[in-house]
Formats: sequence, C-alpha cells, structure tokens
Amino acid sequence: MSHLVGWLCHYTPVEIFTALGYTPYRLLGREGNNPRAATYLVGNLCPYVQSCLEAAIKQELPLLAGVVIARSCNAMIHLANVWPHYGAGGKTVVLDVPRRFDEDAVFYFSQNLRRLAAELAPPGERQLNEERLWAAITWWEEQRAAWRELLACRAAWEDPPGGKEIMDGLARWQTPLNPQEADKWETVITRLTRQPRVKTARRPRLLLAGSILPRELITMVEECGGLSVFEDSCNGMRLLLAPAARAEGDPYLYLARLYLGGPPCPRMVGDREKRRQYWAAAVDRFRIQGIIYHAMKFCDAAMYDYIALKVFSEKKGLPLLRLDGDFSGGNRGQWQTRLEAFLEMLGVE
Repeated sequence: MSHLVGWLCHYTPVEIFTALGYTPYRLLGREGNNPRAATYLVGNLCPYVQSCLEAAIKQELPLLAGVVIARSCNAMIHLANVWPHYGAGGKTVVLDVPRRFDEDAVFYFSQNLRRLAAELAPPGERQLNEERLWAAITWWEEQRAAWRELLACRAAWEDPPGGKEIMDGLARWQTPLNPQEADKWETVITRLTRQPRVKTARRPRLLLAGSILPRELITMVEECGGLSVFEDSCNGMRLLLAPAARAEGDPYLYLARLYLGGPPCPRMVGDREKRRQYWAAAVDRFRIQGIIYHAMKFCDAAMYDYIALKVFSEKKGLPLLRLDGDFSGGNRGQWQTRLEAFLEMLGVE
C-alpha cells in the first residue's frame, strides 16, 4: 500500500498526514494540454485543476493512498466530484475551508480537521494520538522556519537566489516520494542558501503574484532580465508565512488558527485589508520595483484579486503588468514582447 497522500490547496494541514504516518505529496499539475481531463470537466474550468486530473488519468503521478481536496473554490469542488472515478487511486477526502478568519471559523475548521484525521486514519486506528500530532507540528514548523530564513536572505541580499531556483526548491520539498526524501528537506534549503552567487548586472526586483504561478512564467521573467524576489501564490510564499504560536492546548485548534491566520489567498473574502497589508509588507521588505500578475484563465478569484492589486500598485506608484495564461506552458510567444517592454521600462537593457 502506498504511503503517499496527495494534496493541492495550501490550506491543507499536512501535519495531520505526517502524524498518521503518511508522506504528504503535493499535486503541482503538469505542463501541456489536458484533452482527457476536458472530457470529464467543463471546458471553462481552472487549467491547474484540469492539469492535476490529466496527470492522474495519464498515470503520471505516483501511487497514492488517498488525496485531500480542499473545498476552496468551485473548480476544486468539481475535481472532488470526479477524482474518485478517474483519479490516482486511494480514498478521496474533501476538506471544507472557511472563507474568513475569526473565532467561529477557527472552531469550525478545527472540527473539520478532526474529521479529516479520522477519515485518513489507517484501519484499526480510530483516533490520532495528540502527542504524535504535536511532534508533526513541531517538525513542519522547523522546516518553515528554515525557509523563512532563506526569505530573509532574499530580502537582504543584492543578488539573491532567483524565483526559478526558489520555486524549483519548493517543488522538490513538497513532492518527496518516501519518508527518507522528506527527512532531507534541510539539504534543499541549505543548497539554495549556500549556492555560490554569480555577480550579475543589477536587475529590477519583482513581485510575482497570482493564484498559481507557472514555472514557465518565472523562467521567462528571469531570462528577460528581471529578478523575482517574492512569489505571492498558492504554490509560492503563502504556505511558508503562517505566524506560529506557542504549541499548547488543542492541536486541531492550533492548526486551524495557524492555517486560517496566514497570508490570505483571494478566496478569503473577509480579509481584503489584511491582503493589502501583506502586499505592502512584501513591497517594503523585498524592495519591490515592479509587479507582474498572472491571471489564470477561468479563475474568478484571480480576476477580483487583480483589481485589488491594481488599486494597491497605483497608490504605491509601482508599475504593474498583467499576463493571462492557461497553465499549459504554451504562452511564451504571447508573453515575451510584453515582458521585454515592461522590463525595459524598469531599466533592463
């Protein structure tokens, strides 16, 4: 039986998987078209969700003991409906996530996390031992703290690791194939911190934002002369920046508060001001000179998030470029001319 449990949304508490003896494996999608997924999902649906289903149908994923799908948006709800029939095997567990952060939401989410632990528990284990859960919480917080140290280097250094290096490292960290790989997380972070820096011409420091950032976009930005120093996306910095508190009391309440209290994604309709404060802190700390927003095709949350970011960037006097994409990796031709013009405006020769 597989020990891997798949997950997608950054509101999924992977500590529960670890405490139950599973290895969390994040589904990060695939590049290319998704013809088989399109036969089971409506056409005007999130391309990232379609790419995850396509990877499962084409058996491009490792064998999974199950997958946890957060009910975080309409597209994820559709995915949860079809995954039991066409996914990568194992049980499918749906996790309902509140759209606001207050005490009622924290309590509600904590109860959902208890149910999640019960549904994922191996046969014969009716209740997750809380000591094991606290140990898993501590283990994951050590990892996030190490990533945050690397973020501090990106903020301070004049020529820090680029976005491509960081996002590739994050992807490796989130997709271990066995517990031994998961235990080597320090190697990934240390390599990025200690990697010799090659002195390059000064490049404009950029914030890249969007629901999901395609690897292709970050690669193109840096090939064209920009430097991504902060990635505000579900597959970027958001999952690293939840404020840890003293580990005591009910571990499920702790996890609910930790995940809901982190940087809000566009779906958190009650946290608009907190999201603006999050952008402002990133702009100041990372000395941002320009913003590039990737608007995922058919993502409603991305559309109204972009409007809020546009208002924010105008008030800050920061140049903003919006690039629409479908997560297929086939947008290079559409993006290149606009990227080059934007970066030239920021001083790239």
